[in-house]
Amino acid sequence: MALRDASSKTSTDRGDRSRKVILDVATKLMSARGYDGTSISAIATESGLPASSIYYHFSSKLGILTAIIERGSHRFLEGVSLAAFPPENSHRENVFELLERGQRGIEATPEFVQLQFVIMFNSPAGVVNAAVEQTRAEEREGLRVGLAAAYADLGETTAGVIASELVDFVGAAFDGIFVAGRPGSATTKANIRLLAEATDALAKSVLARN
Repeated sequence: MALRDASSKTSTDRGDRSRKVILDVATKLMSARGYDGTSISAIATESGLPASSIYYHFSSKLGILTAIIERGSHRFLEGVSLAAFPPENSHRENVFELLERGQRGIEATPEFVQLQFVIMFNSPAGVVNAAVEQTRAEEREGLRVGLAAAYADLGETTAGVIASELVDFVGAAFDGIFVAGRPGSATTKANIRLLAEATDALAKSVLARN
């Protein structure tokens, strides 16, 4: 029994590794070539895995893309998920910490943001674009909730107003940082800090108007 369990675990681990390799390679290729320009045979060649192995894990190329989107979105949302900020933090520090969490999620799959834009602007409308748009809507909501948490001490209503007014600006600027720069670089980190400062300045403006 123990031998059978060990064999099953080894097989599962090997399958998980193959799945990760496929997703990593497909993300890299699709972010460079687009969805339509990436074939299963290209993924097989680049990954060193046979096409049969790819089809074993994913029923189609769309299945691969769906898994890529789910993985990247999960990492980002996990990064910006609602969590308590240190009570001594300023609002700006809360926003910076929130964006830092998002950055760490993106660093795990640096091509993910670029891939979303490649698909949105270079793929025909349909199932593929719909999948990306749904994911971006979920990411937007996750960021909005995180921003509200950063200003939670102002009260639920006020924090909600700030988050709703700023989420699109913050999301667009955050995306731009990672499209223009390399995740984890000193420039990227400096730009995230500047974005946190700009966000807090805009939040003060929103407060003054309400």
